[in-house]
Amino acid sequence: MNETREPDWDAKKSHYQRDDVVDAYDNRRFKGGVAGPKSERKWRMILKAVRGLPDIKTVLDLPCGTGRFTSRILEHGWKLINGDISGPMLARAREYGQGNPALVGSARMNAEQLPFADGALDLVISIRFLMHVPHDVRIRIFREYARVSKRYVVMDVRHKYCLNLWWKRFRKKLGLKVKVPEHRYSIAELERDVEAAGMRIVRKVWNAPPFSEKLVLLCEKK
Repeated sequence: MNETREPDWDAKKSHYQRDDVVDAYDNRRFKGGVAGPKSERKWRMILKAVRGLPDIKTVLDLPCGTGRFTSRILEHGWKLINGDISGPMLARAREYGQGNPALVGSARMNAEQLPFADGALDLVISIRFLMHVPHDVRIRIFREYARVSKRYVVMDVRHKYCLNLWWKRFRKKLGLKVKVPEHRYSIAELERDVEAAGMRIVRKVWNAPPFSEKLVLLCEKK
């Protein structure tokens, strides 16, 4: 029996359109919003992933959510476009870039069909998103990220090499009621999917292995 399940993509997209979800989102997920320790830790992982990259000026943060990285990206000196499928999320994110001319755009968009020309952006950043997406949709999204980027894509995934995941699977085999997470990648699966999108992985940034399942990737177009 397959222990994992594909995410309900339509339900996920509808869920984040609700104002009450947005109101609680940062406090529940990040314990302090954009200044919370989880956000700071992930931002440091992003910076490690892009270290030494030349000519990064215009960045798309998709999905930007409630602006978890908006102020960090602007402070870093990049020009930013915030994108999200959720209108309420975007409205909250705009507050963190209000009045800053480096926030050059903010718009609702679907990651499966992005409103940009080929190679329009220096960097696409996609954090805390792909684990919500079914596999076939995920591949389409990878291809869109590669299409609109001149060269680089940074994204995070969840991997299988985590003690907590193995513990949950063990408990489930014992017949206990345990929610096993949605899809988690092996390195071979990850390389296969990135390859299918016309990219290659050039850098992996791990978060406290083997205790965390979070992995940030720097991918480069072939």
